[in-house]
Order: sequence, then structure tokens, then C-alpha cells
Amino acid sequence: MILEEKPMCRGAIASAVASVSGFILPGFANSLSEASAEIEREKPDLILVDLFSIGYDFKGLERFIARHSPIRLIAIDDRVNPSFARQAKDAGAKGYACKSFEIEAFQATVATVAAGGEQFPAMPLLDARSGAAARLVGKLSPRQLEVLKCIAIGMGNQEIADTLGITLGTAKSHTHTILKLTGARNRTEAALIAGRFLVPKVDTE
Repeated sequence: MILEEKPMCRGAIASAVASVSGFILPGFANSLSEASAEIEREKPDLILVDLFSIGYDFKGLERFIARHSPIRLIAIDDRVNPSFARQAKDAGAKGYACKSFEIEAFQATVATVAAGGEQFPAMPLLDARSGAAARLVGKLSPRQLEVLKCIAIGMGNQEIADTLGITLGTAKSHTHTILKLTGARNRTEAALIAGRFLVPKVDTE
């Protein structure tokens, strides 16, 4: 089963895994609650869950996995984020794959997990600089925390402005302040900090 809210992405994921030996798609879902209902009917052995589609709700993911054990789950992300991979693993996922993977690598993750194994990217601990920076997250304003969560899921400044209803200039200003206060050297490092210490659940509807 594939949990993915975007039809185009859903089709692409289905196409990528269609050639994996023994892999059959029993159904699709847009949310964890919808997936739960489908699982009761279809009884799949493996489910691929797009993290953005569930709002990066790792607690909800953990409850979902516990409820439907022994189902095996692969978390799918837009791009590799070791912090999110670690949170997915802690929630009970057996694998982590990204839409930025080469198709063969994506298929290999599916095949490994389907066969009973686990597959995750390297998940290094944050270095001392990032760890010290993370302690400064508490100094951010509520709006800056919202911007940081958007950065964590790969949004650019214009996307952040559109999502939060602020101007592009304000989004840029918040981003600059966040990098300064956390000590992050760039947006990627800021995203790692957010992924380790925040649950980046942003309502984009």
C-alpha cells in the first residue's frame, strides 16, 4: 500500500516499485486514518508512507505502526534528512527512502524491507556545533519556529511566505535571524536542527 496525497507522486512511486519481485499494490491512501481502514480490508504486508503527506507526525506514525503490527513500513521523504530518518526508525519504520533517490536505490530499499530486512541511510549524531545551536532554539519566537519547521521540510522563502501568509521580505528576515540565533551555517544545517528537536508539522492547505 502507498500513502501519498499527491496523485502524480503516488503514480510515480507505484511505477518505481512495480518491478520489484513479488510486489503487489493492494491500495492507496491519503492519510493514516484512511490507511488504517484500507489495511483492515486489504491486509497488506508492506506500506510506504510519505512523511509530508502525514505532516511529519512521527508520534502518529508510531501509533499507526503499533496498531497494525507486524506490518512493515517504509517512510518516504522528499530529500535525505538523517534526523527524520532516525525519527522514522524510532517510530518503528523498517526503512527510509527518498524521492531524490535513483530508482534502483529506491527499489532496493523496498526489496530489502519486503524481504524482512531494514534499510536506512547513515544517521550521524549532530556535531557539537549543531548540538550547541539546538539549545538556542528556545530563543526563537513562535513565528520563527514556524519558519524553521518550513525550512525543515525543504520550503524556499517564497513557499514559506505563501504558506504562513507573510511577505517574502519577512520570510527572508526570519530565515536570516534563525540562522544567526541557532548558529546554523546554512538552511540544510538549520533543517537538521529542526528535524532533531522539532516535529515539523505545517498545515499547507
